[in-house]
Amino acid sequence: MLIGAMVRRLDDGVDYATFRDAWLPDEQFAGDPRRVLSAIDLADPQQLMTVALIDASPELIPEWIDRIGASEQRRAERIKDLVGPWQLNSTYRVVADDDFALPIRR
Repeated sequence: MLIGAMVRRLDDGVDYATFRDAWLPDEQFAGDPRRVLSAIDLADPQQLMTVALIDASPELIPEWIDRIGASEQRRAERIKDLVGPWQLNSTYRVVADDDFALPIRR
């Protein structure tokens, strides 16, 4: 599993609902391996974090990007005047998945 993490700041006067309306994809892709969580900073509601849980291996990413690239470009165009540049834009490989409500195995 991979995690895509992005942090950016909504422009002044832009609320999350406005951003979300422009950000949502205009089409769905069967088998899209992403589940996306969006969160607003409790201390600063203009600060937005988006985390994509990606159920795919790194070698499948180029093929997946080819399928969704045009849609992603349209989304980027719609939001470009609503948010500032990324403060974080990275993809991580999951190395542990711990549930602290359960005993931790070492």
